[in-house]
Amino acid sequence: MEDTNKDEKNKQEISKPKIVLLSGFALTILFLFAFGCYGCSYQPISPPNTEQAIDVVTRLRNSSWVLDETDGTPALEELYDLALITIAFSAQSQDDQCLAMELGFARMPAMYGQLVYEEESGFTFSLGQDIMPITVVYSLSRDGKSETLTLVGQESNKHCYYLKL
Repeated sequence: MEDTNKDEKNKQEISKPKIVLLSGFALTILFLFAFGCYGCSYQPISPPNTEQAIDVVTRLRNSSWVLDETDGTPALEELYDLALITIAFSAQSQDDQCLAMELGFARMPAMYGQLVYEEESGFTFSLGQDIMPITVVYSLSRDGKSETLTLVGQESNKHCYYLKL
């Protein structure tokens, strides 16, 4: 009988200021867990230098890429709101910093463009005479086993990820 009375007294001894303090501490810890890694994972896009651009063009040559549809099928506003599903690069390039490409859209015939390197802004691509306001970023995983091509809308800042086939 005495044990139950002691348990009840122990439960009642936590005052309101202690509850507020513990709740604030718990919320702080939760906030740190939820948003603590954001700063670590964010890396702004920096354009490659000329040597890196030549290496990227060499890696992209004669390769095919498919849209990662994990989050649905995104469409870039800068690409006239069309869903770009596949990208195929030609085997030959006109120079070390340019590469012809075939763009496969959903429910549309393929279009042909050109991957272009500009020293100030990095890779972008053109359709006909129009340079699209889209940045193309090639990345290789640290272990070298997976490659990703990311298209980033310069105005919308929307990202579309493509995986190598």
